[in-house]
Amino acid sequence: MDNYPQELNPEETMITKEITIGGKPVTLAYCYATEISYKLLSDEDINAFMQEVNKCLTAEPQRMPDIRKTIFLILAAVSAYYESRGEELPIDDKELMYECKPDELGTALGVVLGLRGQFYVVPSGEPEDKPVGKAAKKRKNA
Repeated sequence: MDNYPQELNPEETMITKEITIGGKPVTLAYCYATEISYKLLSDEDINAFMQEVNKCLTAEPQRMPDIRKTIFLILAAVSAYYESRGEELPIDDKELMYECKPDELGTALGVVLGLRGQFYVVPSGEPEDKPVGKAAKKRKNA
C-alpha cells in the first residue's frame, strides 16, 4: 500500500471543462465518479450508452441519442466535479429538461464525450500492454 497516495487529488484524477448550460457557467468532469453516477441514474452501464451515441453520430442523418440518458450523463458529469469539491451543483435535472436549448445539450454531450476520450487515453511514452501466454509466443515466432 506504500505505493498509493494517501489522498487522491481530484485535479489529478479527473478531466474537466467549463461550459455554459442554461445561461450558467458549469464545470463538467469525467472520472470514475461520472461512470458510477451515470449507472445509478440510468441503471445502465455507460459503455452501452456510448455504443448508442456512436450509432446516432454515425447514422445518416445524424441524430441525438436518447435525451433522458443524455441528460443523465450530463448530470453525472456535473455532479462528479461539484461533489468532489463538496459544492452544490449549479444546475439540476429540471433545468436541463426545461431550460436548456437543444444545441446546449448537444454541446454538453460533445464535451463529456471529449473528456471521456481524454480520460482513457494512455499518455505517450507509456508502455502498452504486452500479450501474454500463447499470444506472446505467436508474436515471437512470427
